Amino acid sequence: MWSNGRMRLGICVRDRPATEVARLGCFAEDHGYDEVYIPDTRGAVADPAGRLSGRDAFVNLAAMFASTTRVRGAVGVAAVPFHLPGPLALTAASLAELSEGRFTLGIGISHAESARAAGVAFPSSPLAATREWLAAMKARSASGLAFGGGFPVVVGALGPKMVALGAAEGDGVVLNWLTPEHAARTVAEVAAAAAAGGPDHHALSVLYVRMSSPEALRADAVGYDALANYHQHFVNQGLTTPEAIVAGTTLPAHDPALARERLAAYAAAGIDLVCVYPHGLEEADRERALAGVTA
Repeated sequence: MWSNGRMRLGICVRDRPATEVARLGCFAEDHGYDEVYIPDTRGAVADPAGRLSGRDAFVNLAAMFASTTRVRGAVGVAAVPFHLPGPLALTAASLAELSEGRFTLGIGISHAESARAAGVAFPSSPLAATREWLAAMKARSASGLAFGGGFPVVVGALGPKMVALGAAEGDGVVLNWLTPEHAARTVAEVAAAAAAGGPDHHALSVLYVRMSSPEALRADAVGYDALANYHQHFVNQGLTTPEAIVAGTTLPAHDPALARERLAAYAAAGIDLVCVYPHGLEEADRERALAGVTA
């Protein structure tokens, strides 16, 4: 089983059938993974044929919680331009109640491109809008729900201002596409911002790290680099080509030893929870690759 200091391992999947996610939760419990994070797909994603695609992350987590007893689960993150505060808080409370306290709510502002494509308004100040949402969800979780309160609220963050917001005013941050070197810098930013919350305030640092075939990893890098905020995120790390992005921020699915070596670098950087993201792998291949990491 994985053992490398205080860093824990999780799994990230998206748009998979609920029955498959339920099996994944059982797999996680049997193979040393502590959490399962599922991104929100409320942005009305279309498949190559133009049909709507994107299974509901909240429904998938409900199926997983009903089939497991220990693994934690999170929607990471709910794209808030596609939600309303009251219904989102109630859905989070329902999952917190169902899971007996194993649920974490992640929130994020999404991307201007995604909102525009779906005909949804995007805020002129993403930071201010996220702060309002975070305050609303934290208040509901603390004392504004008749059931299911007490769930943590973390923030999807790329830049230092959003990192500081999630660390100081929320329960942590969900990070994406980072080299170990920049992960260490971000961890330091998280710690500095969390200190403003008082001596008993701890902010969780969660990082998604993709693991797949070289072709799938490159395609994912190209897709994210086409988004303005992610392009700047990569440039800030000196990652200016898809090949550099893949080499600096991902894990090879075919080489468990090298994957463990790269995970150790994130542990040394101080990340609390790395969610291995086997995007593009079918269930059997995914389980084989994930089992190799914790063998």
